[in-house]
Amino acid sequence: MNENWKPVSWHCLNCGSIVTGYRDSKGTVKVKCSVCGAVMYSKPMGRRHDRIDIFAPCGQERIS
Repeated sequence: MNENWKPVSWHCLNCGSIVTGYRDSKGTVKVKCSVCGAVMYSKPMGRRHDRIDIFAPCGQERIS
């Protein structure tokens, strides 16, 4: 099985710090922010559409 993991970086949508994750063979990325603890999932929906789901840590709410 050939697994090609590619690094992907973007700004945390909750606090603004830079986060880095790895894109797997299906194109999904799971990232946890080291500053605010938010977990983000990025999933390609189509050729020009990506969906990013953001989850706050247990017991906390979103900042923005």
